[in-house]
Parts: sequence; C-alpha cells; structure tokens
Amino acid sequence: MKIANTCLIILTLSCYTLDCSTAKNAEPPKSVLIGDYQYTSYDTQGAKVVEGRLSITSVETKRIRSENVTQLKGNWQLNKAGNQEHIGAQVGSGELVGSIDKDEIWIDLNPNVSDGNVFLTGTIEGKRFHGKWSAKGYAGAINEGTFEANRK
Repeated sequence: MKIANTCLIILTLSCYTLDCSTAKNAEPPKSVLIGDYQYTSYDTQGAKVVEGRLSITSVETKRIRSENVTQLKGNWQLNKAGNQEHIGAQVGSGELVGSIDKDEIWIDLNPNVSDGNVFLTGTIEGKRFHGKWSAKGYAGAINEGTFEANRK
C-alpha cells in the first residue's frame, strides 16, 4: 500500500510538473502601437504639407538571419494641406511597412515602389511618434520635412 501511494504521488507530481513546463498556445499580447494615428507632415519652413490617417494594423517580431526584427504593417489615407511641390507619393492612400528598434521607428509609405518613395524616421513617445519625412528617388533626396503622428 505504501508503494502504491508513493507511486501515485510521484505520478501526480510528474504530471503537474509537465503541465507547468509545456508551452501554452496563448495569444501574444497586442502591441500598444496598433491603431489609428492623426498624421501631419510639415515642410522645412514649418508649413503643413499633408494631413490624414496612418493605421498600424500589425506588429510582429520576426527572425531575420541571426537577429529578431520588429516589423509593422498598415495603411494610410492622406490629403494635401499645402501647395508645396515635389512632396513624393504621400497623397491619396496606400499600404505601409516598417520596423521598430527600441524607441526608433522607420516607415516606408510606398513599399511596392522602387522610385519616389516617402520614408518616415522618428522616435516613439508614448502614444505618438514624430520625426522626419523624406521623399527619395533614384537621384537621392527630393524633399524633406518633419512629421507627427498622434494616436486617436
């Protein structure tokens, strides 16, 4: 009887230990960056260039070579707010892709375009990010300015 009880206790403890040590299929926590942002960009003199909405729809950590990279995806809808020329393809709507490294964010507003891209590089501070935008082509920088994106 003592041997049976001892075996039963060992079996119970083994099952408990295995259950606690196995990985659970829990949903990963939702990123605080996912959501809609009120976006405004400015030229180098501080005048509005465009304004509208940026939406970050997914934030995922992926392993690329030997590094873990945080990638983001989303879309945008922006309207021209000033009369500047050569602002790149940041009017209308489109998809966006980007990455995050610590509190730094990088976004390409035109990921499927090889010439005439608009890039955002900035800093994340709570529910907003801000920094510089640049319209670039094969020949280099076309125009640039600053931007801010505040979570709605």
